[in-house]
Amino acid sequence: MILGHLHIDETQGAVSTHRDSYRLATLSVVSVRRPFLGGGLLAGAGSAAFVAGFADLLYAHEIAIVLFAGALAVVFGIEVGQLRLLSRDLRGSDLSEAIWGRYASLNGVRLAIATAMHRTKGGPA
Repeated sequence: MILGHLHIDETQGAVSTHRDSYRLATLSVVSVRRPFLGGGLLAGAGSAAFVAGFADLLYAHEIAIVLFAGALAVVFGIEVGQLRLLSRDLRGSDLSEAIWGRYASLNGVRLAIATAMHRTKGGPA
């Protein structure tokens, strides 16, 4: 799942998102990050520590709710990704943060963009 639209047009040498278009020739780095991974792991560990510390005071359903919320935060941190398009033209601009979605889907798109960049710069297919 990708939030927004992304189209790679090798004939025009461009990547079009739901907001902007980027020339493949000007892109220097295409990366996919997991920006919520640290927070998700911290929330998961914190909820597990909370349950371990107060298990004698909590009811079973309260323990289940806290552990479920912590597990949900970990899954969210692992699954959500951000595709970033970096170039000298975009330095210091919020335009570089183009697309949000599932990390696995965005990683496939990153590979497709890298392949298109290689082809437009005259590399073998």
